[in-house]
Amino acid sequence: MKKNYLKVPAYAALLAVLCQILWGVVFPVIKKSYELFNISDIGSTFLFAAIRFCIAGVILLIVCSIRDKKLPLLKKENVVPILVLGSIQTGLTYGLQFAGMISAASINCSILNGTSFIFMTIFAHFMFKDDKINTRKVLGAIFGFSGILVCFLWGGSFESFSFKGEGVMLLSIISFAFGTNVSRKVTKGIDPVMASGYNLLIGGIELLIISQFLGGRLSNGGVFGYSCLLFLALASSICLMLWTSLVSANGVGKISVFQCVNPLSGAVAAALLLGENVFQMKYILSLLLVITGIVIVNTGKRK
Repeated sequence: MKKNYLKVPAYAALLAVLCQILWGVVFPVIKKSYELFNISDIGSTFLFAAIRFCIAGVILLIVCSIRDKKLPLLKKENVVPILVLGSIQTGLTYGLQFAGMISAASINCSILNGTSFIFMTIFAHFMFKDDKINTRKVLGAIFGFSGILVCFLWGGSFESFSFKGEGVMLLSIISFAFGTNVSRKVTKGIDPVMASGYNLLIGGIELLIISQFLGGRLSNGGVFGYSCLLFLALASSICLMLWTSLVSANGVGKISVFQCVNPLSGAVAAALLLGENVFQMKYILSLLLVITGIVIVNTGKRK
């Protein structure tokens, strides 16, 4: 019998950490790409996002086609649910994210993104009977919100929070959290890789259409710029496929705890790629609080 290495704890942990490191690096890479492609308006951010997600979606659908040796076609009853999911979880979520990142600092984005579990928990409480809020989740949420407050209210001022930057980013995180729970409802019985492929492709096409109405244009980003774009597409496709496989093989509880690596890797990448001063006490304390919240929510007894 062929051994499934995804179920071996050491391999599973290593791959889960790798996925979260790569996802954490995404925000600094996007900010760097804005510099390389000379992106400063919403239309151009939408165009950049559209290219990323269209490539990522096509990659996943090609993988499905090769794996199953047939075209990855949705059943009629699944078309509308996947269209809705793609519009929310990719189109709306990443439209807001890429627009907000024009003004938001990368380290702030990483910290805010690390608190997405809070909103996922809240939406899940109202959308699923078997996923109610409990003491552990409340405690985790308190740590997560404390991380946000420390980050943006350090010293008694609110200057580091911009409504058109961090504010829009926060809306993006809420949209993603809602979309994640919608995904749990509408993708039952659908191959997760195929569903993810169409999700990314649909949202990417929507962003592409909107970008053209807004006059989106990209300058030549050079080899480094196109390498960043390719990295972002692969992070959205290959890492997503690998993460889904790890969760399927080991269960949500054993894998989701590694999400704590995400904000930490984002902070390190912000320092290395963008030269942001992330080693301030407020950022260190914020990261510790957010990471603690993630660990609390994703550990404990599960059914």
